[in-house]
Formats: sequence, C-alpha cells, structure tokens
Amino acid sequence: MKIDFADKTVGGFTYELVRGLSIEAAGAAQFGECIDTIDRVKNNDFDSWITHWADTADRVSVYAEREQQHESRVSSRNAFLRASNYYRMAVFYARHTDPRHTDLWRHSKDCFYQMIALMDQPIECLDIDFEGARLPAYFISGGAGKRPTLIALGGFDSTMEEVYCWIGAAAADYGWNCLIFEGPGQWSALKNNPGLIFRPDYEKPVGAVVDYLQTRPDVDDAKLAIIGYSMGGYLAPRGALDPRIGACIANSLVVDCGASARAGMKGLLKNTTFMDAAFKLVMKVNTPARWGFQHSKWTLGIHNAHEWVEVYQPFSLKGFVDRYRNPMLFMFSEDDIHDMAAPSAEIIVDMLEFMLSLNCDRYIRLFTRREGASSHCQMGGLSYAQSAIFGWLNTVMCDQPTEQPVDPHTADMFIHLFGKYGKKDGETKARALLNVAQLF
Repeated sequence: MKIDFADKTVGGFTYELVRGLSIEAAGAAQFGECIDTIDRVKNNDFDSWITHWADTADRVSVYAEREQQHESRVSSRNAFLRASNYYRMAVFYARHTDPRHTDLWRHSKDCFYQMIALMDQPIECLDIDFEGARLPAYFISGGAGKRPTLIALGGFDSTMEEVYCWIGAAAADYGWNCLIFEGPGQWSALKNNPGLIFRPDYEKPVGAVVDYLQTRPDVDDAKLAIIGYSMGGYLAPRGALDPRIGACIANSLVVDCGASARAGMKGLLKNTTFMDAAFKLVMKVNTPARWGFQHSKWTLGIHNAHEWVEVYQPFSLKGFVDRYRNPMLFMFSEDDIHDMAAPSAEIIVDMLEFMLSLNCDRYIRLFTRREGASSHCQMGGLSYAQSAIFGWLNTVMCDQPTEQPVDPHTADMFIHLFGKYGKKDGETKARALLNVAQLF
C-alpha cells in the first residue's frame, strides 16, 4: 500500500503502521520487517492487513523459537516481543466473530509470555478480583524497597502488551513500579470474562486494583498515580475519583464520550433507521469508521449505529469536577487536537471548560510536530512522552523537581491550536486556562 505519513487518522492503515513502529525502541518492532509487511498490504483491505501481518508474526515467532533452541536468549527474547506486537497488529482489523480474532490474540499473548520467561527480571502476571471477574494485569518492579507506583490503562483498542511498550518498560528505568491492567471492555478482560463490556464507572475496577496494590510490601501506597491512553483519557480520570490515587495523567483528555459520539454522527441523527442505513454507506468508504464500529460491537455490546450514540451517554466526567483534589496532567498532541475537533468545535470547548472548572493543580504538556510526537498519544515520539510523564510524577509526588524546559512558543501554540479548532470560545478559554494551569 502507499504510505501517507501526513494521514494521522486513528484507525487508518498509516496511523496503525506508525503505532506499531513506535514501540521499536522497546524492542517490539523492527523497521525493515514493518516496511516489508506494509508493502504487501492492499490499502483499506482488512483481510490483506490481517493476512500479511500474521504471516510476518508467524515468521518472527518461528525465528524466536529457533533462537531459543540454540540458547540465543537475547535474540529469542527480542523476537518473541516483536512477534507479539505483529500478532496484535494482525488482529486489530479482525471481527470478533472471526476465528482469527481469538487465535491471533492468543498468539500475541503467548509470545509475550515467552518473552517474559527470558527476561532477567520477569514481569509478574496477575489476575485481580473484581465483581466475580478476574482482571488481567502485569506488575513491573521499579527496584528494591517501597516504590512509587503508576497504574497504566490503555483505551478503546489497546492491549496490556502494547501499554507495556508505551510506558511499563520505561517505568523501571525511572525508578517507578508500574501496574498495567485491562478492565471491562478491554482485550484480555473481555476474552477471559465474556460479556464484561465497557462501563462508565471505571473508578470501581480501578478501586479493585488499588485494593490489590495496598497488599504489596514493595508499593508505597502514599504515592499512587494513574495514566490512561486514548479512551483511557476518560477511564483514568474516572479512576482517579478514588481518593487513594494521588495524581492523574490523561493522554488525551476525553470529557464526554457521548458528546463525541453524537458529533461523529452529525448529519445522521434524523432518526434511528436513517442513521443505521446511512452509517452502513459511510463504512464502505471510511476505514476508521468501519473498524471503530466493528470493534464497538464486541467491546460495547452494540448491534446498530444508533446504539453507538446511546450507549456512550453515561460515559462523562461532567458532574465530578468538585471531587478532584490531586494534581492532574493533561497531555495533548499537535495533530491530535485537529482530529479531536474534526467532528465538532464543541469538543474542544468542553475540554477547556472542564479543565478550567477544576480546583486541583493542573498541568499541560503539548507535543509538537518538531518532536515527532504530534500524533494521537504521541505515537512516533514516545521517548518525549515518557520523559514528561516521569518528570512530572517525580515533581508532584516525590519532591524531586525535574528541569523540564518549556519552549517559549508553547503557550502561543496552545492558544493558536485551541483557538483554531475551538473557534472564538476556544481561544478565550485557552488563554484563561493558561492563567491557572502550568505548562510542563
């Protein structure tokens, strides 16, 4: 397929390629393997994507096994991690009713487990009790003694293994424990607990995770933080309603999933019959829409487009602003702001109003094209994100102020972007926010 790196639309083939490549620094991808694979994929053809990424994953997995037989521990470990990522990429566009959906997911997990077995300091694989279900989790140690601990959540479609590569592997280098888990609606939690779909009150599964962490002697439970990626920008702030969590990072903030769903369906809201019929036509030409609805049928338990709007209504942070007392970091990426605003400028205004209404300490980090981190969740520039995350956490939770030089033009860029995509209200509120929030 032809790669268009200017197209950063989440759910599109180019973005998903960049997403897979972004964890090369963690050892989970290799540029040559990825470019060779994508060259064989037919543009916007889900079966082609699945077939060719699965072929690459199979080949790398066989190589990993051969290296293991030859006692080449390091090369085997690295190859298993790459194979795990490639199987994850392969399953991304598969329907949940397709047998390949479970097979490829399981291959991805199995390769990750084989990687863990070859590590010098293995990751702990956990199951956390939650309302009769078992939530899968990984625990990565940050070193000896009681350590500050970061709870890490993916979003609508990410896996624990992927989140490990985004933040978990780096956490230990920064001296932090990291517990990565999947809750209702997320891959392994839903596979292992059929019917455990997304729910708005994520403070409850997060609370179960905190309960578990407080039983561990290697966790300083006075220094617990949470980060959420993508839809996790809603899930983590909901989780942070648990007062035991001392700091929250939203990457990127999602205030009202229902409003976003309605905005994405603008022009199709005349009646349910019209919406369902019209959206079927949209999906024929729009790859991200087709993928998003397909994945929602599994993770949200819906069947028709109009249900997509209805089911998201209670997924909102509005009404909870008075309950936030601990510091919050809001991470934004330059090009992602455009994508968030594409359905409606009101989404941008809602975000600004939410941040303005908070009484807690607020921090903002804007990632730019010059950093190569302007895509959704900083795909392509994860090292900048990791540095900002742990620099901020050490500052607000560990009394270790970190020098984070702020580009003098960042404030102007922030105002320009939120003004451009949030219109007049966006610029006014962005200026007001910078009077009460700190750029980081």
